Amino acid sequence: MAPKRVVVVGGGISGLTAAYRLLHPADAGTAVPRVVLIDSAERLGGKIHTTPFEGVPVDEGADAFLLRVPWAIELCDELGISAERISPSIGGASVVHAGPDGPQLTSLPDGLVGGVPTRLGPLLRSPLLGPAGTLRAAADYVLPRRFTARRLGPDGIDVVTSDPGENARLRLKSASVGDIVRSRLGAAVSSQVVDPLLGSISAGDTNRLDAAMSAPILIEALGRSRSLMRGLRRMQPAPVPGADGPAPIFGSFEGGMGRLVEALLQRLDGCILRLGHSVEAIRRPGTRFAVHTGSEVLAADAVIIAAPAHAAAEVLPGAPNAAAALARIGYASVAVTTLSVRPDAIEAPAEAGFLVTRDIGWLTTACSYGSAKWPNWSGGGNSDVGNCDAGNGGNEGIPNTILRVSVGRDDDDRHTRLSDSELLETVVGELSGLAPLRGLRDPAAITSWRVSRWERSLPQYVPGHGHLVERIESALARELPGVFVTGAAYRGLGIPACIRQGNEAAAAVVQHLGSGPPITSP
Repeated sequence: MAPKRVVVVGGGISGLTAAYRLLHPADAGTAVPRVVLIDSAERLGGKIHTTPFEGVPVDEGADAFLLRVPWAIELCDELGISAERISPSIGGASVVHAGPDGPQLTSLPDGLVGGVPTRLGPLLRSPLLGPAGTLRAAADYVLPRRFTARRLGPDGIDVVTSDPGENARLRLKSASVGDIVRSRLGAAVSSQVVDPLLGSISAGDTNRLDAAMSAPILIEALGRSRSLMRGLRRMQPAPVPGADGPAPIFGSFEGGMGRLVEALLQRLDGCILRLGHSVEAIRRPGTRFAVHTGSEVLAADAVIIAAPAHAAAEVLPGAPNAAAALARIGYASVAVTTLSVRPDAIEAPAEAGFLVTRDIGWLTTACSYGSAKWPNWSGGGNSDVGNCDAGNGGNEGIPNTILRVSVGRDDDDRHTRLSDSELLETVVGELSGLAPLRGLRDPAAITSWRVSRWERSLPQYVPGHGHLVERIESALARELPGVFVTGAAYRGLGIPACIRQGNEAAAAVVQHLGSGPPITSP
């Protein structure tokens, strides 16, 4: 019998992982199908894109992956690249917030887990909250669970027991991250600490960010204690005996995150690649699928769509209910401006970077001291990269400092209407208002720069997102069984979550192909 054919639409990390897992199943007895991978771009990797800047590879998109979950680590082990993994050389972060004399830079309080405070002491010492905000945060230790249930309302949370005491358990239905944090720690902690951190991950607003999908750790913490801070502390892993400090949170590679894409591509033996081809429609005229591109029609026994949800919606004329649900997933557009700055123009970084609160109205949402965080990014400062003339190199042999400045939120697309040079001027004007970066006002401070734009790139998990994903999957199972969706739009952002979902999509295809005779479309 000829092998089955599977078409994977989308060559980001989810699609690459799905293709890899189909070709290299965990179970040696699983039949290996023929795999065709299609992507409208001329390259693979999606939002993982490492390119030369200042003569060294620097990430234009994702620059790290989370180490506290296993999926990326396991894949790296399997690909044989774990020995190449590196961790940031510097940690810590600050927040730019409204101060008495304008935007002010303040270090985040210690003891955050998942971006949420776990101890009152650091909050008492931080100027981020003020006396009223600190007092409200302290109330987390004494407010009963019933208070949380009342604040979130019947549509946001259930109390799953009649016991009104300390043993009452909470079940979240459609609460946002902001709902939970405000109910326990107050509005100041939510807006000044949690929103800049967690909101920056998805370029979203934590008041519109589904807690069950985006921060399940908060739900688990509330199940362990009436106090959110105590519950989070109880979830922290015990220190490893003999360990030199806490374990690193993030990892990358000496050559940037593109190394992961390269390693996957090297293992896609037998995979047929169709780059620069757009899928126009996926139909099932008989017992097999017909995948229509601009130049050919590919027959397939199963299809994995690892493209953005809005792109998936446009290619499913035979699944109108699934397509309508897919189209409901919103996206934020973001951009990253990479700057090479003379080391004598700004203060030496003492932290990995800083985040920006919404209330000051900046385009900038975050800034990373890239070459302090990743010393392998340090170049010579003499390049023609970007849209300005190169400078005269580093300062007496000291490499330039590489900054990565992020802009864009789900409710702020002003950057999309600016040219690259206008965007550069705007972010430099904002950053130079901060004392450590005041030297950016010098026209000679920046020796080279580039802008990387990521249009409609970050899906927004609004409250109820999990139910929407279940509707999409159920509709596809009814309307086009054998078509599966996977990727950041569904069950988790970040590289490890996308790897997990790619593995799950491959497993679903294997199960489908082995489940019985093909089904003809109704």
